[in-house]
Amino acid sequence: MEFLPINYAGERVYAGFWRRFCALWVDGFIIILPLRFFLFWLEGFDKTLAIVIMIPSAALLPMYHVYFNARYGGTPGKLAVGIRVTRPDGSKIGWTEALARSAVDMGFALVMLCLQVWALTRISDADYSNASGIFEQARLLQSHRPSWVSQINIVQQVWIWSELIVLLLNKRKRALHDFIAGTIVIRKEFADIPVMPWSSDPTSDADWVNASRGYVRGESDH
Repeated sequence: MEFLPINYAGERVYAGFWRRFCALWVDGFIIILPLRFFLFWLEGFDKTLAIVIMIPSAALLPMYHVYFNARYGGTPGKLAVGIRVTRPDGSKIGWTEALARSAVDMGFALVMLCLQVWALTRISDADYSNASGIFEQARLLQSHRPSWVSQINIVQQVWIWSELIVLLLNKRKRALHDFIAGTIVIRKEFADIPVMPWSSDPTSDADWVNASRGYVRGESDH
């Protein structure tokens, strides 16, 4: 598999931690969080409505990433900070890679959705309606979840921290979901540059000539 080089023309090709963190902040706090809060507010009106709302609410975050990554090569947060999700050679990803990147998050979302719906079915309509406000309803819901839900939360935390550790410790700054999907995250100016493995020496005259014609030499992933 051919990869874009680590650096090209004195510039780093791959998006580092801070760019990805800023993209996550834009997506989470400016876009996703207000939508989540709005759906959370709607859930407070009625138990049946809450069950109906929980489905799109649980799917919101993973499908947000899937759609924007597949359609535009990045979420609004990534596009705003100038980074793109691509294949290792810099070409655009498709729906398969986008789904694979979010597969684990979709799995967690599905499990938590089932637990939430199950907990709601154990609460009477009267108790849910009589709860004073959405936060009291949330505490009521929490009290009816199975005891082992904390173990699911621990597994999810292990996954999140593993993502961060792996991203920090490899030279291409790939998180676990990038390895699963076969993707990389790069600065936008290096997207869609064709990769050509001309020689084993990245500094050979032939490679520099080809680079000057608009090509970038790839590297194997080892």
